[in-house]
Amino acid sequence: MLRTRLAPLWGAVLLAAGFVVLRVVYRVVFGGAGGGGVLLVEVPRLRLAGPFEHVTLFGPVTTGGIANAALTALPFAALLLAFGILSTIVDVRALLARGAVRGPVRTVARALVVAWATFPAMLDSVRRVRVARELRGERAAASLLVPVLEQTVERAIALGASMEVRGFAATRRSEPRCEHPAVLTGVSLGYEERWCLEGVDLELAPGTLTLLSGATGSGKSTLLHAMSGLFQHVSGGIQRGTVEVGGVDRLAVPPRETAGFVGVVLQSVRLSFVAGTVAEEIGFTLANRGVARSIVAERVSEVAGRLGIDHLLGRDIHALSAGEACLVAIGAALVEHPVLLLVDEPLADLDDAARARVVDVLDTLAHGAGVCVVVAEHAVAEWGERPDARLEIRAGSLHRAAVVPAAEPSAAPVTGHGQTIAEVRNVSVAHDGRTVVDDVSLDLAAGEIIALRGPNGAGKSSLLHAIARPSGSASGSGSVFVEGRDVSRLKRRERRSAVALVPEAFDDLLFATTVDEECRRADRAAGQPGTADLFAGFLGREVDGRRHPRELSAGERLCLVLAIQLSARPRVLLVDEPSRGLDAAARALVGGALRAAAASGTAVMLATHDRDFAARYATRTLRMSAGRLDERVGAAS
Repeated sequence: MLRTRLAPLWGAVLLAAGFVVLRVVYRVVFGGAGGGGVLLVEVPRLRLAGPFEHVTLFGPVTTGGIANAALTALPFAALLLAFGILSTIVDVRALLARGAVRGPVRTVARALVVAWATFPAMLDSVRRVRVARELRGERAAASLLVPVLEQTVERAIALGASMEVRGFAATRRSEPRCEHPAVLTGVSLGYEERWCLEGVDLELAPGTLTLLSGATGSGKSTLLHAMSGLFQHVSGGIQRGTVEVGGVDRLAVPPRETAGFVGVVLQSVRLSFVAGTVAEEIGFTLANRGVARSIVAERVSEVAGRLGIDHLLGRDIHALSAGEACLVAIGAALVEHPVLLLVDEPLADLDDAARARVVDVLDTLAHGAGVCVVVAEHAVAEWGERPDARLEIRAGSLHRAAVVPAAEPSAAPVTGHGQTIAEVRNVSVAHDGRTVVDDVSLDLAAGEIIALRGPNGAGKSSLLHAIARPSGSASGSGSVFVEGRDVSRLKRRERRSAVALVPEAFDDLLFATTVDEECRRADRAAGQPGTADLFAGFLGREVDGRRHPRELSAGERLCLVLAIQLSARPRVLLVDEPSRGLDAAARALVGGALRAAAASGTAVMLATHDRDFAARYATRTLRMSAGRLDERVGAAS
């Protein structure tokens, strides 16, 4: 089938050109690019010492040497272009998928499918990390390496897990006993170093909705993955006791063989998408096992109609709002009529309207369609009395939970604020010809915390980026002044002392492999010490600086990023979705850090869907919709 989408070809062109340039630079740095032609520059040779004494850097650079270096790169560049051209004509992923199911090269084909789908994510990671490098005031290109590699690995792992639970490369299909969706008997789950959960006994019935809560890192996802099979067969976890889904022994049967009756919605749905359009994403499981196209289309239409997302079927998968992405992921999990549906934190990214819609959908699936639905969630209050059972993980054990969730620790009283220190005037932003921020003006005062609320797609994140990066890549207009300084005219490091931004994907701002190194880098960029002390102050304790930042809990990592961004003592701090995916204790930790920043005289503005968090920590609330800033409303709105 002729494919008109040219994105793979442009990606291949860029990669091929980049490879040629990289090859030339490599030749120049390691030994020079000498040869025939005209001498362009004579760089003194430099021989390294110690274990690298055999390495010589630099040397003469000639036109002939550069041409030879480029020529040696052309065969591989041509291969990349050939794949790009091929992908515009045929669906390369589909060809590889067929080879992954049968034939002598199926192991290689499976790896190639994941690699092929991961490549666009790597390009996106480079873009995101370049923005993060600007936000941190980093200059060295080498700073891109660690976060790009970590994000690419994260995407590959999520993609592999998504394909596994959707039946990719399955050679057989298990049939369920529908009357027993999930039965866990004497189950303990852990890894080589420790047990995460112990002594779990649980039996779930058809047509029920079970809500699973617990602190961040308590084991909610682990329990869901034990039922999906990812824990045992992908993550390398250790199981004691018996886990049966639909009467099938989970230890003996991998997830791909139960994809026909176990639906899974993973936590980070965007990382888990495998297709190009919404229709292809929902129909992936059926298409993967060779179901006729007409039947796939009929089933996709049926599922989309049930979820009310018919209008999205032709949409690019990357153009969805958070609420739309969540519904599409649920649709992809429903396409095979599952007996058991496992959903991991579906409400984390959603506004109030989208949350209500997802809760309604999952409630209807359980009590209307007879599916056994299990939801792991922090936002337990959103579910009201709909769940048939509420479970909570505490101290490694599973308990029945009360209907009323535990209250979040109370915050200190809201303080007043001082004089205006920042002025945002007539800011507009357009993406792909569409206005996402429309003529916004506001003032920010020292010591205040402003909550910016509104539905998904209202323009909140775009406004924060426009304030912090008024000369960013998106087309826009308007001005931002901080204490009389035009932010667009400030150099990168000067800008950090005026405005600092913590994006929603705050892990993008972590560049090093230890906490100590992150703090040292921040101190160097800020030109002053104090990041480690600031971080310890946010947590109320010291942290082992030898730990990898990603070993910290989500709340601790966000506090580290806040300390990094506050190291330059900015007058304005912007934070996108600070409470996203956090339990009550972590929310209190982050809220305390924001209050400490405001107490130092910084103006803090946070974009959030979290009504309770805004009411607890904000001194005032602003609301956005359709790119416009509405009238000021009270802090509890």
